[in-house]
Amino acid sequence: MTLGEVIKILLKRKGLSQVQLAAQIGKSKTSVSQIINGVYSPSPETLESISKVLEVPVPVIHFMSLSENDIPEDKKQLYKMISPMMDKYLSELFSIEI
Repeated sequence: MTLGEVIKILLKRKGLSQVQLAAQIGKSKTSVSQIINGVYSPSPETLESISKVLEVPVPVIHFMSLSENDIPEDKKQLYKMISPMMDKYLSELFSIEI
């Protein structure tokens, strides 16, 4: 899942629109749309602002956006082992569907 897809899911969970998110973080609707559509990655400061509005820590957003392809070959076995447990834990903790 991409970072933008994660943000889109979290927006839906919060019942917020892209326009509302943009207003709350001081960015244009176009900027938020470009982040969600993967046109560009948000700066660390922007991602921090987004995470505060969505009430989900930045590391959780990053973890949710990981895929097996992002993991170094020598760590994939461990990732495959812990990923389902982490997904379940994060889903319960933040009331989100991963």
